[in-house]
Amino acid sequence: MTGMVDVLVIGAGVMGASTAYALARAGRTVTILEQFARGHTRGSSHGKSRIFRFSYPESHYVEMGIESLRLWRELEEDGGVRILEQTGGFDYGEGIESNAAALEAVGAEARSMRGREAMERWPLVRFEPDEPVLFSPDAGWTNADLAVETFTRLARDRGVDLREQQRVREIDPRDDHVIVRTTDGSWTARSVVVTAGAWAKDLLVQLDIDLPVTPIRQTAVFFRQSQQAPPLVEWSDPLFYALPDPDHGLKAAEHVLVATPDDPDEEGAPDLRSAERVAAWVRERFPTAEPEPADMQTCFYTVTDDESFVIERNGRVVVGSPCSGHGFKFAPVIGRRIAALAEEPF
Repeated sequence: MTGMVDVLVIGAGVMGASTAYALARAGRTVTILEQFARGHTRGSSHGKSRIFRFSYPESHYVEMGIESLRLWRELEEDGGVRILEQTGGFDYGEGIESNAAALEAVGAEARSMRGREAMERWPLVRFEPDEPVLFSPDAGWTNADLAVETFTRLARDRGVDLREQQRVREIDPRDDHVIVRTTDGSWTARSVVVTAGAWAKDLLVQLDIDLPVTPIRQTAVFFRQSQQAPPLVEWSDPLFYALPDPDHGLKAAEHVLVATPDDPDEEGAPDLRSAERVAAWVRERFPTAEPEPADMQTCFYTVTDDESFVIERNGRVVVGSPCSGHGFKFAPVIGRRIAALAEEPF
């Protein structure tokens, strides 16, 4: 058994890494336990790009986006890197009036226009000429791999111990500490943070914590495009979205929430039917992109029924399951919130 630390973090994806970074900045001793090698592609955090936006129908997410922008810039300054590119971005389709109202309520800049004007100013994206379009200048994309690497590097610079290939077998809370048993031994801490993504639900069952999430494997599709178009979210059923990708030009996917649970321990393949639907949408909305996919990847959503985040404390165990397919943009804020809960016993 190792010596006691303040906090054990289970899972080294973006949420675990951002939490460890926040705890280290607060002066806590931290160990991260990661079941795979750092930078693996089995979970939810890998890849070159994730969408960033303020635009939501709910004002509290707009507020989180504004706070996240400030903290992403703070992380960039601390790490000497550029993670977030703000290109501006579009919302299109059903109910975007609610997004416009939420942005206005919080004081975030946005502009409503018709598709005709949007295409004149941004010819890389195609809309119906008379349909409404919402443009948000603060939108853009984050370099996901670099974000995770930077959180991790800066946390380790502040003394965080990252242990890879450490699959957790048991979490054993006691009165004044927690014992975590892995494939290689035992670890002790004053509190434990579970940011294990698609593996969190099964891990927490042993503690009689019923995490109300469904792990769903998603397919992202990449297209060659010589010029990068602004991000686009089309609010339809299903929701489609696209954003710049530094390797191919364009990344696109459908936001699928209704599906049977997928087993994260199985290495699944891309969903070809989903890729066909995405390709058809890209041909309609992005006329300069090559029509056939250049590549496909999978990642996991860990989804609640209402797409909200789970950030809660159960005794000395803190659960951070905050994604529901749209949490990456908020990682600096969420990491601080999880860290604050983990510090409460001290």
